[in-house]
Amino acid sequence: MTCIRGHREARGLDAGPRLVQKLIGFGDHRTSNIVARIVEEEVAHVAVGVYWFVSVCQKMNRAPCSTFKDLLEEYGVELKGPFNYSARDEAGIPREWYDCSSTNKQDMKERDNKNHQLSAVYDRLTCIISLENEHSSLNRPP
Repeated sequence: MTCIRGHREARGLDAGPRLVQKLIGFGDHRTSNIVARIVEEEVAHVAVGVYWFVSVCQKMNRAPCSTFKDLLEEYGVELKGPFNYSARDEAGIPREWYDCSSTNKQDMKERDNKNHQLSAVYDRLTCIISLENEHSSLNRPP
């Protein structure tokens, strides 16, 4: 539920300023002021949702970014721009949660870090296997 609501409220952050500008263009200043106020309040709504989502993920020992993406996929929600980066940043939504270009950079960093960790593990295992081979009685001729 958090992902769906969070996604929809975040879309309000994206669309709100454009709607305000359209209403002003139509000469409807009264409605544009109301929508502008709603957009301001939406930042706080989204920030509270992000806070609680991250808190729950931490209690469940889950990574918030991958959990968010998994839930979007599970419920068939596709994230599409344009995104209002400044409003989303103000609400505390990490860009890697919704922006593919940020995700790719983050994924590459994570992959490089995992490869480095695996390389260290591989080197350690090679050393251990080598030591065991040297000291094992199974490899010595009778």
